[in-house]
Amino acid sequence: MKATTKIIHLFLTTSMFLGCYPPDKYSVSSDRTTSGDAGSTGKTAFTPSAFNKNYVFLESDSKVKDRNFYWTTLVEKNATISAIIENDEVLSAYLQTAKLRLNTIANQSNVTAVEFATALKFSDNEKVALSTAVKNVVANNATAFIDFSNAQIAPSGAFNIFKEVTKVDRLNQLIVDEMLMGINQIIDTYAGGIKPPSTTPYDPLIDKPDYDVNSVELKLLLQTLVTDLNSKKDQYKLFYQPFLNFALGVLEINKRDEAGKYFPMENGVNKAVYENIPTIKWSDYDYSVIVVLGDSPNSPSDLPNISLGGMARADYGVALYKQGKAPIIAFTGGHLFPIHTIYSEAIEMKKYVMEKYGIPENRILVDPHARHTTSNMRNIGRLFFRYGIPTDKKAIVSTTLSQSKYVASTTFMTRSQREMGHIPMQLYNRLSDFDLEFTPKIEVLHLDSSDPLDP
Repeated sequence: MKATTKIIHLFLTTSMFLGCYPPDKYSVSSDRTTSGDAGSTGKTAFTPSAFNKNYVFLESDSKVKDRNFYWTTLVEKNATISAIIENDEVLSAYLQTAKLRLNTIANQSNVTAVEFATALKFSDNEKVALSTAVKNVVANNATAFIDFSNAQIAPSGAFNIFKEVTKVDRLNQLIVDEMLMGINQIIDTYAGGIKPPSTTPYDPLIDKPDYDVNSVELKLLLQTLVTDLNSKKDQYKLFYQPFLNFALGVLEINKRDEAGKYFPMENGVNKAVYENIPTIKWSDYDYSVIVVLGDSPNSPSDLPNISLGGMARADYGVALYKQGKAPIIAFTGGHLFPIHTIYSEAIEMKKYVMEKYGIPENRILVDPHARHTTSNMRNIGRLFFRYGIPTDKKAIVSTTLSQSKYVASTTFMTRSQREMGHIPMQLYNRLSDFDLEFTPKIEVLHLDSSDPLDP
């Protein structure tokens, strides 16, 4: 059977399954150790290696790509795995289809933004067919993919939602499922004018695209982008590259590089505290870290870089720190208001307490990315695991009365599960109107491509 015939046949036979995935975020993985593995052979079974805090992330030429679609970086950095995928008949045939669509629309005139978005993303049939094709190619090359998954996927923690998967073909299929949906979501949101689903943390006040979908400017920018991508189409070797590159270009057009800022943080904004952490005697303290949630300038009385609320929260956190509650104070909050602000809540609060109170930099931890209360708790938990802060020792999260009540509410837990696929922390006692005890959960390590500005 010719490759093109095979992929058409695969699209037709898999299209009957469209709509079978449950609607909740990551619920596609709910069958990951039962029916999802039923079609796999015993040859694909493996015992995933554990997360390794000393794991060093590989890097491509795009930090935004590395954060949102780390599987693609891993594949492209591994000559064996890349060659297996490149040479698969079904996947290589699809690549030719994608290049043809790219070439066709690049050479059309007066193309609208919606038409670009529709042409340069994966259809529902294609997502199912590609997912199936990836599962098959992994199953047929199980030994190589087991080695790949144990060397990179599992110890990175970046795919931690799927950590209980025991079949290597199913694991990589689930990762690709998420990747394809993430690529499409970027294209839909920032080129197609489609609001993301409720299972994502999208907030139109801070996450919206720069251009109206019907604007002439967006159409011209997309035409320039597509023309450039088409001129490079012979460089694309893997089935996802044309549409992934289009999605990354769409983010760049909208000046949305937040996901890639500051990394690797242990060599930059967190270098001093990262190097100090191994010297801390944790038993000398009641808590590991005092976490202070951010607040953006959003009223006329605020400074351009920091709000009065942010300063008040920082003041209170410093008071707890000076009482010796914990050896580290942490600030969490990204670039929020106004849109495209150069100021990160966490970075500005760090500067504030260093200047006002003389808190040494090696005692201050920052997460300069979080855009929501849910990701405040998720992101700071990631740093606990990655930097070697004891995760079985309680920490304090401190904020305003209203936000503290929200963090402890069932609404917060429900939202976390809906938008992130997990609850990021375990709560314990309330210490005051402003303070809660917590420990992070390891699920926070998962990089979430449905949140492209802070995966």
